Amino acid sequence: MIKKSIVFLITICVLSVSCSKDSEKELYSGSSLVGTWEVSEVKSEESSNLNLPKEIANKLIGEGCKLLTYTFNKEGTVVIKSKLNHIVFNATSTGLDVDCPQETDTEIANWELNDNQLTYTDENGTKDTITIKFEGNTFIIFGEDIDSDNYSGMEIVFTKK
Repeated sequence: MIKKSIVFLITICVLSVSCSKDSEKELYSGSSLVGTWEVSEVKSEESSNLNLPKEIANKLIGEGCKLLTYTFNKEGTVVIKSKLNHIVFNATSTGLDVDCPQETDTEIANWELNDNQLTYTDENGTKDTITIKFEGNTFIIFGEDIDSDNYSGMEIVFTKK
């Protein structure tokens, strides 16, 4: 009886490992990325001194501002719309004074997803590879990959729309 239990446990363990690898491969397939993704949150470590960019981004997101949107097409193109370069703010004694920028930068590139490595190739042939992390119906880009001067140490969370 003990022998059968051990064989059963080993079988369950082997199946669990193989299933998790398969589901991870499915998670990082290109079809998981197809669609429109919008920034839904900016996170940083609590001990971080990078609270101002996080506060500005989360305030604007909370007001419905579409700061950064990726639309991945199954044909391998992505349309990136960003307002990040146009944010103007004032820190006042009563809090942040910041409005959603009216101007949007738009870029069209080709994309390819290999495991958790997302590679963009712009119209000039310049390649940029970033690491993404899927969590449920979200994916995360590390701030350094968006803007190392302003978002280093942060996680930019995108939700599929």
